[in-house]
Amino acid sequence: MSAQTHPARKTLAPAAIAAAFFALAALYSVVTPLFESPDELWHVPFVTHLAQTWQLPVQDPAHPQPWQQEGSQPPLYYALAALLTAPLPADDLPALTTRNPHAAVGQIAPDGNANIVLHTPAESWPWRGAVLAVHLARLVSAVLGTASVLVVYVLARLLWPANRPFALISMAFVAFNPMFIFMSASVNNDNLIILLAALLLGRLVALRCGMVKLTTAQAALLGLLGGLAALSKISGLGLLALAGLTLLAEGLRQKSWRATVGYPALAGAVALAVAGWWYARNLSLYGDWSGTQIMVQMMGARPVPPTAAQLLSEVPGLARSFWGLFGYFSVPMPAAVYTLLNLLLVAGAAGWLKIAAAGKRRAQFIPPGLRAAWPVLLGWLLILLAGFIQWTLRTPATQGRLLFPALAALAPLWAAGWLALAPSKLRGLPAAAMLALSLWVPWGVIGPAYARPPELARLPANAEPLNVTFGPNITLLAVVPPQNSVRPGELLPLSLIWRGKNTPPANYSVFTHLVDENGLIVAQRDSLHGGGNYPSGQWTPNTTFADTRVLQLPATAFAPAQAQLVVGLYNPATGERLPAGSGGDSVTVARVSIAPNPGEFPNPQQLHFADGISLVGYTLDRRQAAPGQTVTLSLFWQAQATPAQNYKVFVHLVDENDRRAAQHDSEPQAGAAPTGGWQPGQTIRDDHPLHIAPDAPPGPYHLLVGLYHPDSGQRLPLQFNGAARVQADSVTLPGIGVR
Repeated sequence: MSAQTHPARKTLAPAAIAAAFFALAALYSVVTPLFESPDELWHVPFVTHLAQTWQLPVQDPAHPQPWQQEGSQPPLYYALAALLTAPLPADDLPALTTRNPHAAVGQIAPDGNANIVLHTPAESWPWRGAVLAVHLARLVSAVLGTASVLVVYVLARLLWPANRPFALISMAFVAFNPMFIFMSASVNNDNLIILLAALLLGRLVALRCGMVKLTTAQAALLGLLGGLAALSKISGLGLLALAGLTLLAEGLRQKSWRATVGYPALAGAVALAVAGWWYARNLSLYGDWSGTQIMVQMMGARPVPPTAAQLLSEVPGLARSFWGLFGYFSVPMPAAVYTLLNLLLVAGAAGWLKIAAAGKRRAQFIPPGLRAAWPVLLGWLLILLAGFIQWTLRTPATQGRLLFPALAALAPLWAAGWLALAPSKLRGLPAAAMLALSLWVPWGVIGPAYARPPELARLPANAEPLNVTFGPNITLLAVVPPQNSVRPGELLPLSLIWRGKNTPPANYSVFTHLVDENGLIVAQRDSLHGGGNYPSGQWTPNTTFADTRVLQLPATAFAPAQAQLVVGLYNPATGERLPAGSGGDSVTVARVSIAPNPGEFPNPQQLHFADGISLVGYTLDRRQAAPGQTVTLSLFWQAQATPAQNYKVFVHLVDENDRRAAQHDSEPQAGAAPTGGWQPGQTIRDDHPLHIAPDAPPGPYHLLVGLYHPDSGQRLPLQFNGAARVQADSVTLPGIGVR
């Protein structure tokens, strides 16, 4: 009996992992609101355009279309999704894509606004129209992701046929990565290139391990897979190059002219027939065969190429987005989760160190097939990494998901290291832990980020009544006030309690300003109600709810100071404010003291410029002045090293429209303390008198401070975590009010 059921048991575990993955992808798809995964807002219009017209987009940066830069992508994934969704009407798509004007794209905001669009009840079950089309396109992605998970299992079995746990652990490493599940539950062309990469790697591994013979059919199949990959995403060209190099190496090993020249040529010809037309179209339309120049132009290039230090400073974000940074990189998991997942990678690497030190016992830890196939797996990792670095040098695209096409190579390499290191009883622990994490993420991370605030039956005990009505029907009932004192750089949370007599006619934005005694805004937070999840145009009449706001005080804020929290409403489409109560357009809800941070200098700072110059403090002799008067800014500089040159300091007093009301340029201490003579650790007080223009209009002004070379005019860049922030060459400091 056992002999008969044994084959069934062999297939049960991988089938169970694949089924669990598909179920998780379906769950993530339902929990994640429409368009709240990376670039889905632009992938979906590409699909619908193709489904409705069966014509590819023509890109024009001067006239951007709903698909934005994604219209420059190879079309195969979109064609697959369009085939399934073509029968469905999508006329309601524009109504589903109303943007959140305060979306925290690429930022982790403590008070919401993770949503890039405003979600309506139209997204609810039963799905219809464009909503159904998006979910069907997501289903295509889930099927592709499930196939990728199965192919990883097959590839791992090719590498180590006698070790099923190795294949299962490799499979689970991919299947239970929360970010991989999240992307497989979204409309995104990454899903097809991931599958094609796994399929092509599997064929190359089988070829290198001698499990298939190098024949005309195999060469044609590799060309077909490479061509399909190149028609799915530009990175697929790297797979085609890998296939060609592998065929060339096999031909040389066989010492066959036909195999060495003919098979790579055949594979290239097949790939050219499959994908060449699209690259020729790019060349004809844009003068660029890859189409990436216009893509970068539309999505936005880095202002200047980043330094190596800058790229290294982006590695933590890369790691987070590899494991799970959801939404538009604004919905994180707890920090401890990333630490544990990164330790898993470290454990895999440590296992390979153990293998390297194992001497004659090394063979028992290494998958037999890896001895022949390692150039394929490592080669693909290096090719993809090189392309990734090249792309992120051009655009701010340091995203872990862009490395997912390498999962089929990375997973078995990690699994081999883990099995070499871990005791037998702990070998399945990562899979179990990652499965548990993946089950928790929809309920513990993604869902709450887009949830509406709960209705309040009564006011909190610590709420202070306000009862201020904005416009005809929005009432600010009360405030749960913040702490009485805050320091520069700290967060200032408060809770506003709202009620609408009926549904307002628009989605109004709430502004919360921390205003000092001179009328200068120290910090502000603008948001739709409910952190963007409950805009006023969707309110249920007579519903009461609490709305949390968190203001981030800039580290440069002037202290000590007395400030008040001011709240109001405005229409983000027009900027027009709603009247508040019996007069005015705002209400003061609390008063707060801004206390100075401890330090040797007033308003202590840690602002580092290049060439070893740091701004460690500042102060102003007054915070209010009239046109024609003089204000003195005192800067405190510290040398981290002896600067190579004598620089001038510039100080500009500018208004909210960057119009300059005063300026002072000089070497430190009016030339008495040139930077070239500073010694490491030396501190210099540097006063700059600012004569305000007689015709300066009244209002708030801020200060711009920096250094430049007096001969060339080139400014010193700021540095951040040791990496040059070449986009920033001045510090913004609080200024004064001109009365």
